[in-house]
Amino acid sequence: MRNLSLVLEKGLFFLIVFLFAFIPLYPKFPLLNVGGTFVAIRLEDVLILGVVALWGIYITLSGQIKNLFKDKLNMALLLFFSISLLSVFSANFITHSVVSHLSLLHWARRVEFMILLPLVATVIKSKKQLLIALSCFSLVVLLVNIYALGQQYLGWKVISTTNSEFSKGLILTLSPGARVNSTFAGHYDLGVFLAMSLVILLALFFASKNIFTKFYIVFLSTLSLWVLIMTAARLSFVAAVIGAFSTLIFLKKRLFILFLIILLVGIMAYPSQLRERLVSTVTINILNLGQRYEGQTEDQRQRSKLNIPTVAIKTSSQSAKSATFSTDSAQTATDIAPGEPLDTTQLGVYRSFEIRLNIEWPRAINALLKNPLLGTGYSSIDIATDNDILRSLGEVGLLGTIAFGLVLIEVTKRVRYIFKKNDDKFVKIFSAGILAMILAFLLNSLFIDVFEASKVASLFWMMLGLCLATLKFR
Repeated sequence: MRNLSLVLEKGLFFLIVFLFAFIPLYPKFPLLNVGGTFVAIRLEDVLILGVVALWGIYITLSGQIKNLFKDKLNMALLLFFSISLLSVFSANFITHSVVSHLSLLHWARRVEFMILLPLVATVIKSKKQLLIALSCFSLVVLLVNIYALGQQYLGWKVISTTNSEFSKGLILTLSPGARVNSTFAGHYDLGVFLAMSLVILLALFFASKNIFTKFYIVFLSTLSLWVLIMTAARLSFVAAVIGAFSTLIFLKKRLFILFLIILLVGIMAYPSQLRERLVSTVTINILNLGQRYEGQTEDQRQRSKLNIPTVAIKTSSQSAKSATFSTDSAQTATDIAPGEPLDTTQLGVYRSFEIRLNIEWPRAINALLKNPLLGTGYSSIDIATDNDILRSLGEVGLLGTIAFGLVLIEVTKRVRYIFKKNDDKFVKIFSAGILAMILAFLLNSLFIDVFEASKVASLFWMMLGLCLATLKFR
């Protein structure tokens, strides 16, 4: 039994390294379509299920399963899984607010992502294995960036899940002005991944003693920052900056904080979609400035009361049949209602916030009010809420959200303990990066549903597992 346990342990380690590469690199091709939604079951879901099954056999044979359920963090995970499953039951049989198979599949996806934390934490046993996993991760970051640049400049193919048509697995190309998504099927997901990566790479720069490794990290960080700017993902950029500042503060690198400020000023001075969208966020959403379209005739003024578009000017958007993937890039907006900004970028920023403020967030709040304790169940408030806190409150209520918060609090406490108490310099600095990564991820969750985004959510919990595994290192 012990020999079989050791074989499984070694096999699981290599499978974890494989997942670190496969999850971010394999495009989101659907494996099995699910009725009632365009979120499909993909190959990575099957692979994770297989790895989890092997892990279950391993912890049983190795005798770890008894101690597993004595751990406060694992108990918090189990509590969250139980309450969220109770919420699914309530949604199906009490509030009747979900389709049964969709609610169960959404619940299973949450379990699939989060179970990777204890899986990685129990399998990784040495600093050597940690370094192998991080080396694999750095190579993945490099390949993700290269593919993003290939999409932008060489016409490499795009797989997207931004709408029901694209999510069928259509192979597209970027149109002029469109934002790259690399292998992440959406530029927001890519932005979150790069924000996580930049924060971790910054910590690894200080943790490494090898000069060549430092040069490689600088090159990789520069490449990642370049691609992050190309995504024009405002919140991910801000999260990356705050995460980087946090890392430098944790490590007391005051001189590097000054360098980061100078770098930030340079980025904001250079013309880019990111800069335009950040400026528009301030001028349009906060200061309510910008040139707006106003109805000139009585007919237009009457139509504006119904919010019927009154101007139609061609933009870069094309149908899926043309095999192109595009976003807003024209100078003048299309299908615009009176009171909305004329500029395309400003209009996109305006509508992005208005959809959240007037549709998605109220929908989640209404779900919470309908059933404050357990919410209205997974899949009950559409595919996105663009605020993970409100989404959690709406879907699993106060009880489920508190249970999820307990998981994050317990994880953060342990990572902080590693940072404060660990004698190994590399592990100590790496844990500082993980603390900053948690902060960056939570900032992203305020406007993006990052805990439901399969690729970045899986990698987030796996990274936390890597850090917590260091508690067992001698």
